[in-house]
Amino acid sequence: MTAKANADEAFQPFADAMPAMIWTCAADGSATFFNQKWCELTGMSMKDSLGDGWAQVIHPDDRERVLATWQHATQTPLSHDIELRYRMADGSYRWHLVSAIPMLHADGTVSHWQRICTDIEAQRSSLESSETLMQAFVDSAVDGIITIDHQGRIESCNPSGCVMFGYDESEIIGQNVSRLMPPSFATRHDDHLASYLQTGEKKIIGIGRELVGQRKDGTVFPMKIAVSEVHVGGRKRFAGIVHDLTERDRLQDELRGRQRVLERVAKGRPLSEVLDTLIAFAEESRPDMIASTLVLDKQEGCLRHGASRQLPDFYLEVIDGVVPGPKVGSCGTAAFTGERVVVEDIKTDPLWEDYRDLATRANLRACWSEPIIASCGRVVGTFAMYYTEPRSPDAEDLQFVESCAKVAAIAIERERVDSQLRQMAAIVDSTDDAIILKNLKGVIEKWNHGAERVYGYSAAEAVGQPIAMLVPDDRAYELKANTETIRQGGKVDHYETVRVTKDGRRIHISSTLSPVRDTEGRLTHFVDVQNDITQRVQVQDEIARERAVLDTIVSGIPDALLMADLDRKLTHCNQGAYEMFGYAPTELIGQPKAILYANPDQHSLQGMQRFNPAARQHTEVVEIEWRRKNGDVFTGETVGTIIRDRSGKPISYLALIRDITDRKHAEATIRESNRKLSLLLSNLPGAAFRIAGDADFTVEFVSDGCLELTGYSASELTTGRMLLFPEDLDEVRKKLNRSVAEREPFDFVHRARHRNGEIRRIWARGQGVFSDEGELIAIEAFISDFTELHDAREQLVQSERLAAVGQMISAIAHESRNALQRIQAGTDMLGLELDEHSDAHNDLQRINRAKEDLLHLFEDLRSYAAPIQLDVRAKNLAEVWHQAWANLEVSRTGCDAELLENTGGLELTCIIDAFRIEQVFRNLMENALAACSSLVRLTVSCTESEINGAPAVCVSICDNGPGLTDEQRARVFEAFFTTKSKGTGLGMAIAKRIVEAHQGTIAVGDARDGGAEFLITLPRTLS
Repeated sequence: MTAKANADEAFQPFADAMPAMIWTCAADGSATFFNQKWCELTGMSMKDSLGDGWAQVIHPDDRERVLATWQHATQTPLSHDIELRYRMADGSYRWHLVSAIPMLHADGTVSHWQRICTDIEAQRSSLESSETLMQAFVDSAVDGIITIDHQGRIESCNPSGCVMFGYDESEIIGQNVSRLMPPSFATRHDDHLASYLQTGEKKIIGIGRELVGQRKDGTVFPMKIAVSEVHVGGRKRFAGIVHDLTERDRLQDELRGRQRVLERVAKGRPLSEVLDTLIAFAEESRPDMIASTLVLDKQEGCLRHGASRQLPDFYLEVIDGVVPGPKVGSCGTAAFTGERVVVEDIKTDPLWEDYRDLATRANLRACWSEPIIASCGRVVGTFAMYYTEPRSPDAEDLQFVESCAKVAAIAIERERVDSQLRQMAAIVDSTDDAIILKNLKGVIEKWNHGAERVYGYSAAEAVGQPIAMLVPDDRAYELKANTETIRQGGKVDHYETVRVTKDGRRIHISSTLSPVRDTEGRLTHFVDVQNDITQRVQVQDEIARERAVLDTIVSGIPDALLMADLDRKLTHCNQGAYEMFGYAPTELIGQPKAILYANPDQHSLQGMQRFNPAARQHTEVVEIEWRRKNGDVFTGETVGTIIRDRSGKPISYLALIRDITDRKHAEATIRESNRKLSLLLSNLPGAAFRIAGDADFTVEFVSDGCLELTGYSASELTTGRMLLFPEDLDEVRKKLNRSVAEREPFDFVHRARHRNGEIRRIWARGQGVFSDEGELIAIEAFISDFTELHDAREQLVQSERLAAVGQMISAIAHESRNALQRIQAGTDMLGLELDEHSDAHNDLQRINRAKEDLLHLFEDLRSYAAPIQLDVRAKNLAEVWHQAWANLEVSRTGCDAELLENTGGLELTCIIDAFRIEQVFRNLMENALAACSSLVRLTVSCTESEINGAPAVCVSICDNGPGLTDEQRARVFEAFFTTKSKGTGLGMAIAKRIVEAHQGTIAVGDARDGGAEFLITLPRTLS
């Protein structure tokens, strides 16, 4: 097909879309094409109108004139117009103005003519009316009608003429008509008019000529003017009809521009070049417009830049790749909706909300976008018209953008069709299948790469050879039979046969033979698509062999394998099934599977849940009661499934049954053994556990005794690290590793942290568990609470140590007391001899004070070391601390000290040794007096409490001193730790022993207002 033929073919849909009758004819004047509007208005078909057939609808009175005029016009390559009457489909005649436009070859000769018919019936009818109607015609005429006198002065101008030239009627009446002409024409007009009046030589009178007019604003435009001479009152007058050719020229330019685009489409030029030509043509037609095309990327679902000549690069970069949507500017919205989008002002339109700043930067204010619709109805892109000022389109603009979009659609579709053809060609060349084109004589004409790979012949070797060279002798009969099938309108589809390769190998192929017909439906060729299935045939043979092996295996399975159809009737059973149920093959095949169920309800349930194509697939193992032929019932583990074909359609049911009678007996025995073991473990005074040999001592099993022992349930205790102190981890790990390495049991005591925070002593005894290969599997042990025994041992050792210290201190104190008494006697005698005010007397006083300090130290040591024997009775604690405060009256001398109490009305009676508890209160009060400044406020508060579940009273003693440092809080109860220069450091240690002897506790509190706080908790009764 030539480029011209392609362009003509592409021109047809645009001519069909035009509202006027359009037709084309060859250079000699014979008609070659008519648009749909011609056929619709005249009632003539395209076929009847071709050649000279169109002349049938010319009015008989006009036919000779028209044919003669057109015959003359075809001799010169110039545009021309003629008025004539056409017969319409309803039989009436209507006047039309026919404009003939020559389409030229590159050498200037006429290629063909395009003719546009404009209905002028209304104008012609007006001419035939009365003078009033004539005036109405003049006033309503589309063309300008101007009359001038013999001096060239304008006497009248109809409204269309005023509009055409941009004047009000009052502005030009009486003015020289040369005012409506460019200067180059105006200077010659008066000369032509004077020459005519003198000589009678006509220049334009009586002849239609194309000239150039000038509007009031100075712009020029093409026009066609027809001037006639009339005599009115004996004076010459001239009447001119001026037809503005701007629209005609624009239409001609558009037609030429479209033809230029379509020629590039026909020549197969790249899409970018075609679209660029379209943009150039569009912007030439609308100089103040900026055109752009976007092409839809089907794979990415976004719009890609197609062509644009004036849009800035930064704008194109942003919109390239935009995804269509309901508010994505004009183009994105048009592509999304498939409808034209007109935005008259980008700055205010909500469709441009996300792109308004971008458009402002590009100086764009209006945008009309037309979706480019393919012949299938899908959007393939957009054609946009931009303007730099707000603007609304007129009908011509909308028609123009629509026609441009249609041209773009042809270009894009052509590109995609070409791309598909290239892809198809690539597929044909790259496919592994052999694709062979042969003529009706069986000679090969096309041979793709797949055929080269399958047969080993190159295209040069195969093309021109008979297809029979590939057929072995024993298959020659197939060629004739298959060819005859195709000739009779049939198709050879996936015909499996054998062929011979170049090297003589026999291969298996699957052949699909299809006819190739021309546009008239005549059979011209055969296409043979062959797939080498040699490997598949070999695999099928292998599958057949494997199936035989599988059948042997299935027959040897001791479990029962049952297959049933969709009605659940047995179709196949293996030997294991016959032996398990005691039936012969003839007794089971064809029977409903229900005969094997011990419980009919189970048969129904499995039919609903497992053997039901509409239900969810169940593949889990279930236990079902089955019945043998002899009536015995047994439990069988059952797995069932639905067998489906490749399309997913169910075709049968399959079930596997395993007799687990023996296993059930064994499981019952194991359960009883486990029950006994669980009972034993639950009653042990401790917990049995099994841990992994990893760094975290991961717990694999622990008995229920762990809850009482550690505070954690068996499910909560996941690692041994949860119980161990970080500083003990290495030591515990060393002991376990040594036990594992030596394959010896371990037996040791370690610390553990109870869930409530208490420190427990745990006695662990156990050993490692090893595999047959000697690898450690786990560590199993039994742990018990060793805390009470450990504490008892510690207390016993402490008591024994304190008893020994007490005996030693008592002996030292006894001997020291005698020495101190002798010192006291000596100092007393010496004091009588010395002057009371002498330095020697002062030294003597220092000796006495040192003696008193030493005596006090001996008393503290004796009190700390001596066993505490309590003399308990019911006593109010308030009375005790009151007595302690009173005994410190001398110590309080010289300072502002006050005892504040807040008992809240609490009953404070406890079973205590009042002397010992007073000693505790006195020690705390002495420390407070020593730590505070001259202003001492000691606050005693009491609250209800409990110790190990027994009722108790908690006494808080808080001072207003500087408080305790972290070190003091940690060591305050240590023996010999003191912050006083003269203290022994035994007071708080003794106080702790006294309180613990009462089965109570003493601890450092957290004073809210500063100072030091101690909390003494004493049970109300002693156990």
